[in-house]
Amino acid sequence: MGLLAVGPMGVGKTFVIKAFLKEAGLPGVVLKNFRSKWVGSTESNLERVLKIIRAMSPIALVIDEGDRSFGSGEGGETDGGTSSRVIARIKDFMSDTDNRGHVLTILMTNRPDKLDVDIKRPGRLDRKIPFFYADNGADRMHVVRAILKRGGAPLPADADAALTEALDALDGYSNADLEAIALLALDLAREAGTALAVAHLQQAIADFIPPQHTDTIQLMELLAVQESSRRSLLPERFAKLAPSEVSQLIAELKRRVR
Repeated sequence: MGLLAVGPMGVGKTFVIKAFLKEAGLPGVVLKNFRSKWVGSTESNLERVLKIIRAMSPIALVIDEGDRSFGSGEGGETDGGTSSRVIARIKDFMSDTDNRGHVLTILMTNRPDKLDVDIKRPGRLDRKIPFFYADNGADRMHVVRAILKRGGAPLPADADAALTEALDALDGYSNADLEAIALLALDLAREAGTALAVAHLQQAIADFIPPQHTDTIQLMELLAVQESSRRSLLPERFAKLAPSEVSQLIAELKRRVR
C-alpha cells in the first residue's frame, strides 16, 4: 500500500507525515543517496536497501520530492539506462503483494504532474492526500499558536480576537510563512526585552514579505485537487469544481508559469 502526499511547498507535508509515523509507532526510512558513479553499483545499492527495508518491516519507506526521483524516466540515454532501471525496480517493489501490510510507501511532491503516471496507479499509491494552506484567520491562528508554544512563548488566551483579525488578511500564506512571522515576532520581543505580545505579532505581519509566487502556488493547489482520491478531503473552495474545470485552470496556470 502507498500514500501520495501532495500540495504546495511550505504546507507541512513532511511535518504531518513525521507526526503520523510517530503517532502510529511506525519507523520510517527516507530513500536517498544510493546512487553511484560506477556502472551497475546503483542497482546493486538499491537492492541492498530494499532487502534491509524488508527485513525491518513493518516500516514506512518515505520518498520526498518524488517528482525528482520518479519523473517520466528521462535520462536513460545519458546515464546508460540506470534511471529507468531504478524507477522500474522501485515500482515493482511498491506493487509487490508480499510487501502489503509490511512496507508502507509514502511519496511526497508538490508537482504530481511530473510523476510517471504508472507510479500513481492503485496498488502502488492507493491513497492520495491533498494538503492546502489555511483558508482563514482562525485556522492560521492555530498554526501560529502551535509554533509559539513549541518556541516556549505561548500567547495569552485573550489575544485570539485581535490576532485572528490580522491573520485573516494573509490569504496565500503558507505554514512556513506563518512560522517565519512567529519567529520574527519572537525576535522583536527579545529585542524589546519584553514578553511576547500581540503587538509584536502585528508588527511582524506588517514587516514580513512573503515569496511572490502566486501563480505557482495556485497551480500546485489545483494539482493537489486533481490528484485527490476523495472529494471529502478538499476544502470548500475546491470541493465543487468539476474535473474539467480543474484541468482547464491547470492548463491556463501552466501557460502563465512558463
